Amino acid sequence: MVAPGVSLVGRAGARAGQVVDRIASTAPSARPTGGHVDTILALQRFASPALDRAMFLATSIGSQEAYTALLIFAYLAVDAAFGRRLGVVFLAGAFINEIIKGVVQEPRPFEVDPAVARGDVAIDTAPGSSFPSGHAQSAALFWGLAGVHFRRAWFWLLGAFVVALVSVSRVYLGVHYPLDVLGGLGVGVAVLLLSLLLRRLAFAPGKVVTIVLGLALPLALHLSLTTPNSHVYLSAMSAFVVGPEIVAHRAKGSVVTRLLMGVLGIVLVGAVMSLTSALMPEDLKRALLPSYLRYLAIGLTGTLVAPLACRALRLSGGPVVAAGSARRH
Repeated sequence: MVAPGVSLVGRAGARAGQVVDRIASTAPSARPTGGHVDTILALQRFASPALDRAMFLATSIGSQEAYTALLIFAYLAVDAAFGRRLGVVFLAGAFINEIIKGVVQEPRPFEVDPAVARGDVAIDTAPGSSFPSGHAQSAALFWGLAGVHFRRAWFWLLGAFVVALVSVSRVYLGVHYPLDVLGGLGVGVAVLLLSLLLRRLAFAPGKVVTIVLGLALPLALHLSLTTPNSHVYLSAMSAFVVGPEIVAHRAKGSVVTRLLMGVLGIVLVGAVMSLTSALMPEDLKRALLPSYLRYLAIGLTGTLVAPLACRALRLSGGPVVAAGSARRH
């Protein structure tokens, strides 16, 4: 459901008349970057095959597959209300990141000096503009939101370690400048703080209004502010808004029960993603509206179909149909 720096259908947003492209065409030229390559090369003085493998592993923590699994697991196995907030805020942040990238249009370090790239695998993790780092932003936002929820010192330390590891890996691999990473961290923290402020406002419309707005607003944003992955981020965000309003889910039970619910959701989402990829023609998967609807179906598999499956298998309890707005849970 997410793609923090790695696009599933990367060309869906490259359509004529995009607002982001119009903004970018009037933006000032990207800042000079050649001198910053020296910083990357200095870090790579410690390079070795073992360190390369470790950094690739670290950067994979911020991959699309990792966050897809984590968001589904948080919603189905940890806490549904928290998982919903996490999904909406995280995906909104990913969309904001692509808006900024579209405006700044900064070249990647390996585009300035190909020698800094730690192989083709590193380049494959870095499509699009360099500033701000999507991996760093996503790590700061995800682990920051999780830290606010769990409120444990050990968890904050774990989150800080993961954020630092992911951030360093992006510079070491030659796909980001240090300033890109700092910018990503800054945007992530800003989105986190804004989400906490908005939550204090306690805006809770009724179920019907939430469903209508949850379906209409993300789609309108996708059509008017199309980015390379807006069809992924905004449709998945819509699924996190709408699904819990239709089907209630309670992440309760033993550790084994919770694990089963989380794994079931991940398997179902993966199956629908693979099935739609195999059945849909390539031109439809790249088209503006069909690509959005595809990922909306994938997202609703995680927030609507999976809870129904958990209920059918007696893994979760509670009413099948949500009685009110899930924001009040």
